[in-house]
Amino acid sequence: MYIPRTERQQAFIAMADELAPRFAARAAEHDRDGSFPHENFAEIRAAGLPGLVIPTAYGGQGATLLETLMTMEALARGDGSTALSLTMHMQTMGSALEGDSWPEPLLEKLCREIVTEGALINSCATEPELGSPSHGGRPKTTATPLDVVGDSIKTWRINGRKSFASMSPTLDYYIIPAALEDGSEEVARFVIPSSDRIEIIPTWDSMGMRATGSHDIVLHDVTASTDNITSRSNSTRFTQGGKVNAWFMLVIGGVYLGVAEAALQTAADYANQRVPTALGKPIATLPAIQRQLGQADILIHQAQVMLYNAAACWDKAPAERIKLGPMVMAAKVVATNNAIAAVDHCLRAVGGAGMTRSLPLERYYRDVRGGLLHPVNDEQALILFGQGVL
Repeated sequence: MYIPRTERQQAFIAMADELAPRFAARAAEHDRDGSFPHENFAEIRAAGLPGLVIPTAYGGQGATLLETLMTMEALARGDGSTALSLTMHMQTMGSALEGDSWPEPLLEKLCREIVTEGALINSCATEPELGSPSHGGRPKTTATPLDVVGDSIKTWRINGRKSFASMSPTLDYYIIPAALEDGSEEVARFVIPSSDRIEIIPTWDSMGMRATGSHDIVLHDVTASTDNITSRSNSTRFTQGGKVNAWFMLVIGGVYLGVAEAALQTAADYANQRVPTALGKPIATLPAIQRQLGQADILIHQAQVMLYNAAACWDKAPAERIKLGPMVMAAKVVATNNAIAAVDHCLRAVGGAGMTRSLPLERYYRDVRGGLLHPVNDEQALILFGQGVL
């Protein structure tokens, strides 16, 4: 698949390409001290990027899954942390709009704020005790009826703690799953605006993707309306009619692939400029270096074909999305593992200089490893594929 194929794709990628070099210039500092890149998100808002996936009916750009994937991949070539953070907003809204389960007044209000004000949202479901919400379970975060009129509950009081709340320093809205204390044994997902009752605990001190601001948040007697409930279930594992979350898996895969592409460019530039005295010419002329970078390039191409094809099929065949689950999972697993392998080849080509902070390669090497930890993880995927074969 040749990309970009359309003027829309070209325009979206160009938007990301304009921002990426400026983000790249700040990335090392934010990585070093683990600070959040507020200036990047000011530029993201100014560029109108939060409205990328919002339908044109609400004033957005109506980007498809494939268009969104390519845009975030391009942004990740500048700064993986920023692209990963923004991807949480993209996949949250992309999945919500595709699922068509939110109350229309809530969805319209949020979409219009995203377009006009650059509002950002993320789903914060993980808890220290619960673990990943992809496994299901009942959260410790609770929603207690607060305002009851007859048999109707108008508002709720929410208390609890969530972890891995990416982009928390700049979020405008949080989606919070909470166990309902109304006798139903259900879990509801509340859309909650940022306020001083949501405390950010600076816990994020990670090996890679250090500038995502994925801190813990604590909700202290937060009041939420029943009108702000997007869905209810008997656990945190919300599904969409048996479909996998393609928006999450594929765009996440694109982000890590973008980091690998940045690593390949860094290694190629270094190889063309590095002239050892004993060699008297750039190390780029050596077959050993060419082989390492060639292997990295093939791995990236392989992952791109799988990601782009899965996203294009998802966009074009909505009636077949349940059947597309294996394709989506395979693309995510291949993309994240190929990104790691590609960066490893880049580091081998560069040698000792790649271990130092004089080059961004050591940051890329750390950042790509985060891809292993996002659902679906390798172990889950391999077991599912094995069961399918058997």
